[in-house]
Amino acid sequence: MTVALYPFLPDYQSLFSDIEHSFERDHPDVDLQIVDLSANYYNEDEPQAITNTNAQVYELDGVFLADFIDQKRIQALPKELVPPANTMVQVAENSAKAKNEWWGLPHWACTNYIFYRSGDELGSAGTLKDVESLIGAKHSPDQGLLVDAKGKSTLGELYLDATLDELGDLSAAEPYLLDTSLLSGATANLQRAINLCDTGMCRDPDYHEATGFYARQFARKRGRALVGYSERLYYIALEQHESCRKGECLDLKDIEMKPLPLSDKGSHPFAWVDMLTISTTCDEKCLPDATAFIAHVTSSAEVKRSLLPARYGAPPRYLLPARTDLYTDKDVLAAAPLYSKLQPALSGAIPVRGRKLNARLRAIGKKLDKEILKP
Repeated sequence: MTVALYPFLPDYQSLFSDIEHSFERDHPDVDLQIVDLSANYYNEDEPQAITNTNAQVYELDGVFLADFIDQKRIQALPKELVPPANTMVQVAENSAKAKNEWWGLPHWACTNYIFYRSGDELGSAGTLKDVESLIGAKHSPDQGLLVDAKGKSTLGELYLDATLDELGDLSAAEPYLLDTSLLSGATANLQRAINLCDTGMCRDPDYHEATGFYARQFARKRGRALVGYSERLYYIALEQHESCRKGECLDLKDIEMKPLPLSDKGSHPFAWVDMLTISTTCDEKCLPDATAFIAHVTSSAEVKRSLLPARYGAPPRYLLPARTDLYTDKDVLAAAPLYSKLQPALSGAIPVRGRKLNARLRAIGKKLDKEILKP
C-alpha cells in the first residue's frame, strides 16, 4: 500500500521510518510504502507534487482538500474512521468535514505564533502597531523580528494571515485571494512586519532553504522575536542542546508565545490542518488496509509517540496534534510543557479551505516576492 505523508515535519525521515515499522509490526501482511514528497509537495507543476502523485492514502494539507473532493480523487471516510465527538480540536473537525461528511481524519494543525523571551513587553503587544512600537525599524543589531518572508507558499500564507487579521473571516477575505486583486492593507501590513527585520534577514532565499534557520538564530539570541509554527520550538531546543555552550542560548523554559498579529486590529488566528484521506482508486481489497493505517497513525498512542523525543537527547517535535486528549496528556506535558501555552491559539482559530487555494496563494506569493515586497 502506497501512502503519501505530509513531509514538512521535524526529523520527518525518522518519523516516517517509525510509522512504517510500527504499522507493519501490527499488520505484517501489508507492505507499506511511504512516498517522500519533501522536494515538491506544493509545486503542482512538478511530478512529485501531492496533486500529481498516485497513492492509496494521501495526507493532505487542507489547502488541497476542496480540489481533491471536486476532482473525485478521494472518497468520504468510512464510518468506522469517523471520530467520536470532541476527539479533534474544533478547527480540525471544521477543516475535514464538507457537505456533512468527513473526508479526512485530522492529524496535525499549524498556526503562526510570535515567540519572545519571558518578561519581554511583547507579551502585551496585541496589534502590529504594538509590535512596531516595541521593536522599531531602527532597532539595534540582533534585536529585530525573525520571519521567513521568502518562498511562494510561505508568502502566500503570510498574506492570507494578514488578510484574515484585517478582515476577520474567510468569506470577507475570499475576494482578495487572487493575485489580480490583493488587499492593499494586508500587503502594506506584511511589509511593515518585514521592516522590523535586521538588515539582510527575512528575505534571503538561502536562509529560506535552510531548515530551522530563523529558529536557530533566535536560539542564539540574534532576534527580539521569532515568527513561525509551533515546531520552531524543536529547532530552538536542538540548537541549544547540540551547538551551544552552557548559558549561551535560549532555553525553552524562557520562551513565551502568542498568536501573530499582522494588523492594527489584532490577530484572528487561522489554522491549516493536515489530514489522512483515502483515494477513490482504493477498492474493496485496499480499503481495509487503508482504514487500518489511518486508524493506526492517528491513534492517541501513535500520535503521542510522534510528539515525544525520537531518540535520547532529541527534543520533542512540538507539532500541534489534532487530537484534543494529547494537550492534557501527562507524558506529553512532562516532556513538552509548552503545549499548555500553544493550545489556546487553536481555540476559535479560523478553518481555511477553498477551491484552487494552493495555486492561488502561490501565485499571490510570487507576485508579492517579485513585484510588491522590498528585497
